[in-house]
Amino acid sequence: MEVYRFVSQENVAGKTVVMRAGIDTNVVSGKIVPGARLCEQAKSIKLLAEKKAKIVVIAHQGREGKVDFISLEQHRDFLEKETGLKIGFAKWSENYSEKIAALREGEVLLMENVRFNKDETEEKSAVEHSQSAWVKAIALGADLFVQNAFSVCHRSHASVVGFTPLLSSFVGPLLEKELSALDKIGGFEKNRLLVLGGAKPKDSLKMLSAMLENGKMDSAIVGGLFGNILTEASGKRLGKSTEFLKQKRFYELVEPAKKILSDFEGKILLPVDFAADDNGNRKNVSIEELPSELEIFDIGDRTIGLFKEKIAKAELIVFNGPMGVYEKEAFQNGTREVLGAIAESDAFSLLGGGDTETALGITGIDKEKFSHISLAGKALLYKFLGKELPGLIGVEE
Repeated sequence: MEVYRFVSQENVAGKTVVMRAGIDTNVVSGKIVPGARLCEQAKSIKLLAEKKAKIVVIAHQGREGKVDFISLEQHRDFLEKETGLKIGFAKWSENYSEKIAALREGEVLLMENVRFNKDETEEKSAVEHSQSAWVKAIALGADLFVQNAFSVCHRSHASVVGFTPLLSSFVGPLLEKELSALDKIGGFEKNRLLVLGGAKPKDSLKMLSAMLENGKMDSAIVGGLFGNILTEASGKRLGKSTEFLKQKRFYELVEPAKKILSDFEGKILLPVDFAADDNGNRKNVSIEELPSELEIFDIGDRTIGLFKEKIAKAELIVFNGPMGVYEKEAFQNGTREVLGAIAESDAFSLLGGGDTETALGITGIDKEKFSHISLAGKALLYKFLGKELPGLIGVEE
């Protein structure tokens, strides 16, 4: 088990702290829609400020060429309101070293979108990235580096790995919470249930195979697009939804899914019925009625009941991805009922996946009822798969 250095155990008063934060969020018509990542990172910034650190925040938003690839000035405005702190802002074209040197205890400086630097996203080693001019310039005026963005730890980008060869490096408050939750998962030895859905079946397939094979999970229930693929792999033909899988090139996952069903026979609970779209209305279609001319958008009522029974017996639940097209009101039942059952269970529950936060908002389930909701996305998947995360290497003891 990895042992990390936590900034929570350090005296940071008077020290200049470079913190890699994950404050990227949805952008609609050029305006940010603050999400959980942004709100949670604000708490970490405030915590370090209260400990009298001088904080330089480095973060990104979007990718070059995408509509959400914008300046972080709106993020700065939101962080000011959320923390109650005056937060400075520095563009890469100005003398940011001077602004860093001028910081006083408890003050914060947010750097402009780090991906505006062309070399940020180049896949290089930590040592190679540490030689970047802007990395060296910031490190020269700093005392330590804090990794607080689990969501980018799977990337060997300059702001993620470049500071660790130059500065004493630590895990930040939010990342500490994420790692603590993952540690707790390892303490369970039985009744461990994986709940998989969502619209990224390739990732789900890897996760299902790895977590059953390495013994981290005892059984799984599957829904959503992923559940449809496994149903096809079991020998059933969905009908109209089969054509959708072929159009989107998801059908190529059916063959590897067959092997998983064979390798872990009896450990994977598939849907026994589905909710299909009948002119905008929800219609239950049993497994016996397949193939269907209606398109499948959710798990059915009988399946919901079976999944809830399975959830009630679990001691550990890892949830990754909704059970259907929850954006449509008629097809929210599967996701709402499954998440509701997890919320009311006595199990330790860890929720992940990019759509999970949105699904919780739409279904109205109290987030506090879950043990931990991860903000990591693909980095969490990589951690589950046992892959080495570049962003965590430099913060280990």
